[in-house]
Amino acid sequence: MKIVFYNKTLVSGGIEKCIESLSKYIYKDYELEVVYTDTSKLDPNIVSILERYAKVYELKDDMKIDCDICIWCYLYFDYYKLKNIINAKKYMTWIHSMPRILPDCLLDNNDFVNDCSKIICVSEAVRNHLEINKESMVIHNFMDEHIKELSEESNPFKLYNADVLKLVVVSRLSNGKGFERLLELVRQMHSKNINFKLIIVGKGRAKEPEIRSWFESYNEVEFVGYQENPYPYIKNADYLVQLSDDESWCNSITEAKLLDVPVVVTNFESAYEQVEDGINGILVDLDTIDYSSIIDKMLDNKYKLKDNLKGFKFDNEINKWLDILK
Repeated sequence: MKIVFYNKTLVSGGIEKCIESLSKYIYKDYELEVVYTDTSKLDPNIVSILERYAKVYELKDDMKIDCDICIWCYLYFDYYKLKNIINAKKYMTWIHSMPRILPDCLLDNNDFVNDCSKIICVSEAVRNHLEINKESMVIHNFMDEHIKELSEESNPFKLYNADVLKLVVVSRLSNGKGFERLLELVRQMHSKNINFKLIIVGKGRAKEPEIRSWFESYNEVEFVGYQENPYPYIKNADYLVQLSDDESWCNSITEAKLLDVPVVVTNFESAYEQVEDGINGILVDLDTIDYSSIIDKMLDNKYKLKDNLKGFKFDNEINKWLDILK
């Protein structure tokens, strides 16, 4: 059986991570192809990773592709044109973004919606906001089944003792990922003489130089760029910090929980599916200006929150995917 995933481009982001994670589970039993149309932002690192499991290539206007299933992973494109190129027995759409930030997308096209045999959402928060007259289902994003083994490869915080508050951010360096909030948190920790170390894992595009420049005066902050294996950074931190404006489903939150690491997260809607405030993490109001109470909670509760995460298990829900791919 042949499955084709379509995304506009392939960058270091949640959609690509989802395609990679699912492909790892199914590539031995299915013929997989990942196609894209925009080469201007293509990340060769991501292409290289996906090529382990699938044939990856640019979609051209003169192509004709036959497949059993086409999974649309992007909702802004000329549907009739691409449907004419990709001839599938079944079409599905996999929604990775909150509908309220997807105006005028293909969810408003009745032909597109009716042609999709399945509409798959990455969280209940996403599904709850879909305004379409068709049943949808939730399949949470997969986690790497070797995450604990991979996390043991190194300790990036080994030079810092227990008195240092060790923080990690794993995120694309771009708008909406909360780096303005992170800067304010860093500024206030620095002004309070908190002994801390923050490592930022990830890369960006046009916004990256500006974001890096914001933190230049803080010796406590280190950018390490894209890391294929970010798990040692997460495992050896006291907290994963994610202060985004919004997330449809944040992979790194669940990854942290699997590694017994609590999280500091803004209270976007899907966060409530992953974080219990004061139990396995700390929720931060989106409009927070004074981080004093958040800093106090981070210092006072890191061991308690870490203990609460011991034994956490996550169901990768692979059987849901296997059922719909039959």
